[in-house]
Amino acid sequence: MKKLIGIGAGLMLAASLITGCSGNSSQTEVTTAIAKSGRDLSSMVWQGTVEAMSTIDIMPETSGKVTAIIASEGQHVNKGDVIFQVDDTNAALSLQQAQAGYDAAQAAFGIAKKASEQNTNVAPAEIEYTDAKNNFARMQALYAANAISQVDFENARSRMDSAEAKLQAARNGQDGNYDSAKAQLDSAKAALDIAQKKYDDCAVTSPITGMITKINVETGQTVSPQDTGATVMDDSGEKVEIQVADTDIGQLAKGMPMDISLQSAGKTCRGSISEISAVCDSKTGMYTVKILLDADDSLHDTGLMADVRASVNEPSASVYIPSKCIFTDDDGDYVYVVSGEQAVKTPVTKGRKKNAYMEITQGLTQDNEVILQSSHSLEDGMKVRVLTVK
Repeated sequence: MKKLIGIGAGLMLAASLITGCSGNSSQTEVTTAIAKSGRDLSSMVWQGTVEAMSTIDIMPETSGKVTAIIASEGQHVNKGDVIFQVDDTNAALSLQQAQAGYDAAQAAFGIAKKASEQNTNVAPAEIEYTDAKNNFARMQALYAANAISQVDFENARSRMDSAEAKLQAARNGQDGNYDSAKAQLDSAKAALDIAQKKYDDCAVTSPITGMITKINVETGQTVSPQDTGATVMDDSGEKVEIQVADTDIGQLAKGMPMDISLQSAGKTCRGSISEISAVCDSKTGMYTVKILLDADDSLHDTGLMADVRASVNEPSASVYIPSKCIFTDDDGDYVYVVSGEQAVKTPVTKGRKKNAYMEITQGLTQDNEVILQSSHSLEDGMKVRVLTVK
């Protein structure tokens, strides 16, 4: 009797185990994530320093003694304005000499050009050759009729050949005079340009429009092209450069608005991305991103540390989910939303990526529970059991 009871209990336990296993196998275990508003995601913050658009060190193009300081530190200058003057005495004399040489070469070229146009040297030779040629033709006819001797005939030929040679020499000489005069004029012009540049270089000018931040020379000081005479900062705007990791660069794009906070000054402003480096630094894996501050927000706080964030202006229907939740088939992108105990296949429209998250512009609302991982392949309407919510 005890043996029968034992067998019955064993059968009941086996049935219970079978039933339990059958119940678990009917549900797929899943891990889910909650769709969040873009504002709920922790925004990435990058740090940089407010800088001028550009800063240029100005070095004189010539050596010499500084005779005058024209501008002053803190002064706004336009491109081409003189900052300081280097002694131009010798340069002025060289310029006068070069100008005289150019004037003489120009006069000589004018004479050669006029002679070429009027055919001054060639015209008499052409007349002489034409006369000799016509005379030879007559003598040739008379010689054929035995009316003149062979000596007279050969003399006529000789005069014609001589006249032709003179004509060719006159043409060559006239062309040569013109070409020589033109070459001398070009050389004199080049010498004049060089002398003019050396004279102009004595006035050291600003290559950009901006503010002079430093003048490093004094009157009477001798300078050379190796010396930094002054520094000019482009004050038309400000920029911030940040270094962005290769894992985060995908969320940034040229023209994207950015929020900039200058905590030490208690100020905030806006800007936009103007440039993203095409390749990352091979050593750091970072991309350089340049942000231009909006003109109306130009704070003139060059040198201050800046906290930079991508501007968040999410529409109410825009939510974010982990990128791993999204699947794709021939019909497009979709996710599985947990509804009750079922996985519901739901089409979605993707927006922009933010770190490991993807924006969903259509198909989901905030607080939707989306399947992130599952123990089995998912199908629409499949029963699921949520193990973990992330």
